[in-house]
Amino acid sequence: MAVVESTAPRQLTAWLVQPLVDAGLDPGEIQVLVTRLGFEAVVAGDRGLDVRILDVVGDRPREVRAAWLEVIDRMTGRRLPGR
Repeated sequence: MAVVESTAPRQLTAWLVQPLVDAGLDPGEIQVLVTRLGFEAVVAGDRGLDVRILDVVGDRPREVRAAWLEVIDRMTGRRLPGR
């Protein structure tokens, strides 16, 4: 898998994903979730994106789902259903 370097300051990226770290995910798992988020955003466009974003972690424990919602809130400044 190719490694994509972030152009965002390291402090900002750490703050964005900290809820997932606190929920016990390792960096590889976080990378997979963020990659899926990007894919879903491209595929869904504006139609059904909220549901697709939630589906990314639909099979994960409750703590991870809650952390994911917090990350999305931090990234976009918008609340998703269930928050």
